[in-house]
Amino acid sequence: MSGASGTERKRGVTWRQPVVCVIATIICTALAIWAVIEAPVEPAPGVSGLYVAAAVFVPLALWFGVWGVLAGYLSCVLMALYVGYTLDFALVWSLADLFEGLIPLLAFRTLKVEPNYRLKKSKITYGLTALLAVTFVVSAVATTLTLTEIFAATFFVGVIIMVIQAAVEDKKTWTMWIIFGVLVASIVSGLFGVGALAVFGDIPMGVFPTVLFGWVFGDIIVLSTIGTALMVTLTPIIQRSRAYVRGYFS
Repeated sequence: MSGASGTERKRGVTWRQPVVCVIATIICTALAIWAVIEAPVEPAPGVSGLYVAAAVFVPLALWFGVWGVLAGYLSCVLMALYVGYTLDFALVWSLADLFEGLIPLLAFRTLKVEPNYRLKKSKITYGLTALLAVTFVVSAVATTLTLTEIFAATFFVGVIIMVIQAAVEDKKTWTMWIIFGVLVASIVSGLFGVGALAVFGDIPMGVFPTVLFGWVFGDIIVLSTIGTALMVTLTPIIQRSRAYVRGYFS
């Protein structure tokens, strides 16, 4: 087993990683376009209160390294072009999504934390994960009906459920995920993305707080619910695959 693992670590980049990147980019682009159409944050084209793509490409960054990060970046570029932004702006603005995937990747790799989702209390954790899925549904309905208080409440519910999961499972993995994969990633992405919109004149400064709230809280909600569910259910499977990236590129 260890010999096979060692061999796998030395393989370097193969055809699998670029293929994963292409497929992930297509999926994330579709999710990004759906999100900005179905749950827009007015008056900012391309901003969504439920940016589901982030819940996919952030886990992808931890599973497939830079290839997952690139999928998040490229999908945002394509979505930005779809909603009518120019290519030069799209290339800059989409760095927000690049940072969102890169931050947790750098944190996990720099601190040498291997995502550990071998569950100690599987029934409890899967039950809490199901609650996260319900929380996402409630958040989606609240966003559609413009129920701001309920939307904000789902943010706190999602974070509380994750904290409980951290208490019963591998604390290092869950703490890293909550801090860097959910909170820091969402805040940095929101500040850069909304800041770029304001600097380039795509939104007036007067709506900066509103758009920032929608971006950051929306990303935290999808990452704490859908993103966490993906990490719990798929990480052990992907870690056993030959496409899994233990470093940055391979």
